Amino acid sequence: MASLLKDLFVQACGGCGIFPSRKSPEVELGKCLQAMRPLVPPVPLIRLGPEGDGGYLVPDDLAGIKECFSPGVSGISGFEEDCASRGMDIFLADASVDGPPVQHSRFHFTPRYIGALSGGQFLSLDDWVSSTAVPTGNDLLLQMDIEGY
Repeated sequence: MASLLKDLFVQACGGCGIFPSRKSPEVELGKCLQAMRPLVPPVPLIRLGPEGDGGYLVPDDLAGIKECFSPGVSGISGFEEDCASRGMDIFLADASVDGPPVQHSRFHFTPRYIGALSGGQFLSLDDWVSSTAVPTGNDLLLQMDIEGY
């Protein structure tokens, strides 16, 4: 009976965003906090895209990258526009929209979802890249922000 009550309590708390658990030992908590500290990246970071959602910090090491693959099209294309302004061709894929929110001569849209396997509305990442005729051996940029998929 006690086990059943405990399970019901844990389920009820979880539904409210509260997750009861045993208290972590202070020594373990201290080790965890010491491990979490900012690190200096070996290459400086730059922002591509807008401040906030749709913008990303990436290493300032994009020389030679001529193609960017960006599955999951939203109402913001600032990241992709910034990459296009750097001379990259942008390949976008998403079956849930008719196309990117802005038109650009370097944007190439595929109305398919990117998945583990190709079939129906889905296209594997390998098949998508192969279908673009991007030269083998090119350095590519992948920007994937597809929550829930």
